[in-house]
This record gives sequence, C-alpha cells and structure tokens, in this order.
Amino acid sequence: MTDRTVGRPPRISREDIADAALAIGLSSVKMKAVGERLGVDHSSLYRHVKGRDELIFMALDRAVSKLDWEQDPADWRDFLRSRAMAVWALCAAYPGLASSLRAMTTIPPSVIAGYARACRRLEDHGFTMDDAVLIFDGIMDLTVSCASRWEKLLENDSAAAETMLNSLETADDAETAPYGARMKQLMSGAPEQWWQRKLELMIEGAAALLVRTE
Repeated sequence: MTDRTVGRPPRISREDIADAALAIGLSSVKMKAVGERLGVDHSSLYRHVKGRDELIFMALDRAVSKLDWEQDPADWRDFLRSRAMAVWALCAAYPGLASSLRAMTTIPPSVIAGYARACRRLEDHGFTMDDAVLIFDGIMDLTVSCASRWEKLLENDSAAAETMLNSLETADDAETAPYGARMKQLMSGAPEQWWQRKLELMIEGAAALLVRTE
C-alpha cells in the first residue's frame, strides 16, 4: 500500500506564517523568505494571506497577543510601567516591529483589546475614561516612537546613531552649544534609560490628572 503522505507539503497555519515573519524581521520580510523558513513554496502562503501587507498585519497581531497582559500590579504607576516595559521588550525582541507599529494604518485586534483592558484598569483607579485613553495612548506612543527611532538608526550601521548624536554639537553660538552638548551626553547612554526618564515624566503628568478628578 502506498503511503500517501510521502511528498505532501507540511501543513502551515496563519500563526506559523506570522511567527516566521517575526523571526525574519518585519523591516525586510518577504513572502519568499517566509516560505523558505517554513519549508514550503511561497505560493502556498497565499492560501492563508493575501500579500505582504496582510502578512505584516498578522505578525503585529500575533506579537502583541503574546504579551502577558495579566500582570496587574496594585499601584497604577507600576501598572503603567509594566505595560510600557513589556512593549519595549517586545520591540527589542522582534526587529522591525516598532517601525511597523508606527506605520500601521489598521489596528490589529490584539492591540485594541490590550488598550481596552489597560484603560479599564486605569478607570478602576479613579481616572476618567478620556484621561485613561489619553494616558495609555500617550505612553504607548512614546514607547513605540522611541523604540522605532533607535531601531532605524541602528538598523544598518551604528555609525548612523553616532552621526545623529554628533550633530547636536554643531552649534557655534555660546547660548545654544551647551544644550546640544548636554542633550548628546544624556542621549549617549542606553536608549532604554533615556526612554524610561520620559516615561516617568508622563506618569507624573498622569498623577496630576488624577488629582484633578478627585
């Protein structure tokens, strides 16, 4: 009796395709590369995804769905820090993710669900719905924006980041030069530390909104 499974292409799912795209990196991923990673002809991928745009959308949705949104620190400040740090770590884990999040024109379901859960959590702490949305969206925008900027600078050559930092010291006048030099000094450390300082500033701003509603 002939074994009909011989030569049959491996079965793949949309989740498999999304995971392969994330592993390759969203900045330059192509259908052919995904097919090669999964061991199938890339033409078979079109049974599951229409093209590269949908591939990126699937990958973004898949990545965000992996976040552990169940962590729920009692303090709302720690809650916001934990959410922001989880997204920063996600962007660091998957090349091209931050830039793709910044460029998306359609919001994946997992992103919407994550926002809703976070905003309800803030409402439980006394924030109005509008303030909860403003705070969480602002912190997510800050996080993804900072991650995307550094991702683009370091994508091809770390010399790009050095060029950008050096440009802060090009001012010749005595009033401007000290600020450019100080900005370079502050930004020359780990990108995550500079982002965290901005995050703390936004959290303090959120505290002021909460006081206003009490």
